[in-house]
Amino acid sequence: MLFINGGLAQELQKKKNVSFIEGEYMVGRVIPNYLNRFPSTHGQHGLAISLGSFKTDTNSSWAKYYNYPQTGVTLFYSNLGNDQIFGNEFSAVTFISLNIFNKAVRPYDLKIGIGAAYFTTHFDSITNFRNVDVGSPFTWSFQAGVYKTIIEKRGLNLKLGVVFSHGSNGHTQLPNFGINSALASISAQFYDRNIEKYHLQKSKTKLSKPPKSYDLGISYGLGFHEYGDKDGPVGGPKKGVHSSSIFVGKTYNNHLRWGLGLTYRYYAVYEHQIEANDLIEYQKSPTKSASNMVLFTNAEFLMSHFSIDIELGINLYKPFYKQYEKDFPPDQQIESYSKFKANFKRLLSTRLGLNLYLFNTNKLPKHNFYIGPHIKANSGQADFTELSLGYVYRLN
Repeated sequence: MLFINGGLAQELQKKKNVSFIEGEYMVGRVIPNYLNRFPSTHGQHGLAISLGSFKTDTNSSWAKYYNYPQTGVTLFYSNLGNDQIFGNEFSAVTFISLNIFNKAVRPYDLKIGIGAAYFTTHFDSITNFRNVDVGSPFTWSFQAGVYKTIIEKRGLNLKLGVVFSHGSNGHTQLPNFGINSALASISAQFYDRNIEKYHLQKSKTKLSKPPKSYDLGISYGLGFHEYGDKDGPVGGPKKGVHSSSIFVGKTYNNHLRWGLGLTYRYYAVYEHQIEANDLIEYQKSPTKSASNMVLFTNAEFLMSHFSIDIELGINLYKPFYKQYEKDFPPDQQIESYSKFKANFKRLLSTRLGLNLYLFNTNKLPKHNFYIGPHIKANSGQADFTELSLGYVYRLN
């Protein structure tokens, strides 16, 4: 019998992935994100079920590079603490959980998730005008948390954590302050009790590094934007945002691409505003006035057919934003802070998203294609949501 159990445990440990199910209870509060007028809330409560797997394949280069992470999907429900104004949230997010201190026993994990949310209550100009945080029933959902395993038994891990949750529709339906929550968590993770090691420890032995790969890429993105500010007025025109980019990149260790590029962007809603409001200053060349040039750098974390893409850019040219600031001037309650914030929004362009690749990125294919959803922001304030298509050519 001991031989059978030992043999079974060894066979299970050879699996490329070990599945788990995790139940989680969270408690906390919605974080006010503007002064005055923010609706009162009582405690927030949330329940989550995560279906995922431990990456235990020692032959997987990306799993080894990211220290054998956990991946999967989390289904999340939360009562936000004010039924009439905020209602309830239901979301589904894909996640990756990383062992941040390379501990095989009772590790600390950083869990990051991106997906979609549905809110039962959102802004309505008549029945729910105070909810300027959630402007539409469907939004993006972002979650980030740090967890500490406090009890380990065969087939069971008990964890404590702190979680930040954010929902935003990416400026596609105003108002759109976005809703933020700070939560404390307790969770129980169940998996096959015959597994001897549910988390492998990354070897500290330095291996010879593969040569760096140089890449050239192009992409096209189609986004949607409503003209207005995050807290209204609402009902402005919704138009497409067209983005074309070219970039060069260097891929390190087959798993991290660092790039530099240039984006040309056209806001159809800006040209509509110029024509509809007879804005003489911009009428000489309305298409040029509705354009935007961005110099950006980005980091892309490559995990086989999937990647997380983070971009930081500087607006080299965005003439119509001057008019946008006239139409929606910054809050003057704290003048020095408002000017500082406005300058950052005018200068910085940020972008976050996921890419799904046709071919395994860690094998450095000569040609590769991808598709992915992204959210673009002016500094930290959402600008639009887009779907991108791209092509990457490996130079060496």
